[in-house]
Amino acid sequence: PEDGDNWAELEKKAALALKKAKLNGKNQCIEFVDGMLREQIDKQFLINCMSESVENDFEGFRLVFQPLCDAREFTIIGAEALLRYQMPDGRVISPVDFIPLLESSRLIIPVGRWVLEQSFTQCKRWSETHPGFIMDVNISYLQLLDADFVPFVEQLVERTGVDPASIVLEMTESYFVTDMDALRATFDRLRSIGIRIAMDDFGTGYSSLGLLAQSPADIVKIDRLFIKDIHREAFNRAFIDAVIEL
Repeated sequence: PEDGDNWAELEKKAALALKKAKLNGKNQCIEFVDGMLREQIDKQFLINCMSESVENDFEGFRLVFQPLCDAREFTIIGAEALLRYQMPDGRVISPVDFIPLLESSRLIIPVGRWVLEQSFTQCKRWSETHPGFIMDVNISYLQLLDADFVPFVEQLVERTGVDPASIVLEMTESYFVTDMDALRATFDRLRSIGIRIAMDDFGTGYSSLGLLAQSPADIVKIDRLFIKDIHREAFNRAFIDAVIEL
């Protein structure tokens, strides 16, 4: 009775608990708590803010660039473009929180195009002073399922003048496993342009070493869980050796 005194109120809160259970992996029972309603309201508010940002020339969105370094020469050979978002009130939202909302609201399509355009343009600039500069860009499986994605990338390469060999598109390992058949044709078209595909966070999801044999990935980024203790853990070293060999 503390959750409501009418059917509509109880149904709404039960639906929130059900949604939470599904997001947590299904096959479980989640009891409604008051915080769920506030969480849902906050998420919808954030979606509304991001939608307004898209309409206002992506105000509030920005890219930061994490250097990619050569471990032998200790030189910068590229960068990974990372998306950031700041609310109109100045709050900086973590990508862990806003990326899933971009996907669920399908705002990831226009925002993803903006990220690609900014990344390609910046890569072209840096390539002029650092030949062979590589730019890694994270993409969502929703972008790849968009029929206009590959034509957009082709036009963007032509418009920015960037060398396609300088571009690496990254997806997390779980998408390679669950959507391989649906994505393979798109991967093939991107690789025919000269763009490379990277599998991110390898080793943390549903992966097996056999996945590498059938994957269209050109680059495998092993999760740092296996890297950080490589000098202490024999298993981690053996795992990495096996991945490299495959």
